[in-house]
Amino acid sequence: MGRPIGGVNKAKPFADTLRVALLSGGGRRLSIIAEKLAEKAEQGDIQAIREIADRLDGKPAQDIERGDVPLHKMSDAELFAIIRGGIPEPVDGGREG
Repeated sequence: MGRPIGGVNKAKPFADTLRVALLSGGGRRLSIIAEKLAEKAEQGDIQAIREIADRLDGKPAQDIERGDVPLHKMSDAELFAIIRGGIPEPVDGGREG
């Protein structure tokens, strides 16, 4: 589950250091890496193509199938469990909660 609304992000020292390294020299390193990624995608590398698509369009939302219970009949607990990535067992046959 994500951070609470109004919560402060925790420090990410590796990400910060990596960002500084990639942007040093006017972003030259980052440009070189992006160019190599684009070249791999042009050569048909599926992972490189996915990486570019994910960066440009965002990752596609994951579909969760719960055809047995309409969303409006699911409890908050069941919906939060789905958001966290788990598929809960129906509570009392999927009654409203």
